[in-house]
Amino acid sequence: MVPWGFYKAVMHVKNKFRDPLILIGENGIDQSGSDTLPHALYDTFRIDYFDQYLHELKRAIADGARVTGYFAWSLLDNFEWRMGFTSKFGLVYVDRKTFTRYPKDSTRWFRKVIKSEEY
Repeated sequence: MVPWGFYKAVMHVKNKFRDPLILIGENGIDQSGSDTLPHALYDTFRIDYFDQYLHELKRAIADGARVTGYFAWSLLDNFEWRMGFTSKFGLVYVDRKTFTRYPKDSTRWFRKVIKSEEY
């Protein structure tokens, strides 16, 4: 995790490309694809990650970056193009046997962030 690097990357784009509108297409952290229920739902490390990265994004916006959107990587645990099923990236756990979906702790945290005007 390098949250300050996120700030630097956004500010680099702002300065190098003459202050464009910026849309963050993917940002997130994975967990082991072998984690099972209920342990896989307790993703406090992901909450810490998003909390730190969103604070750095907020700092970049305060310093003039014109960020118009942000997408967490990814909503659901799914097949990842490079890592297959060895990692899970989603805010929602997907049981691969039944395809039942279970919200992780990060889902509830993100819901609070989205409803808040503090970030």
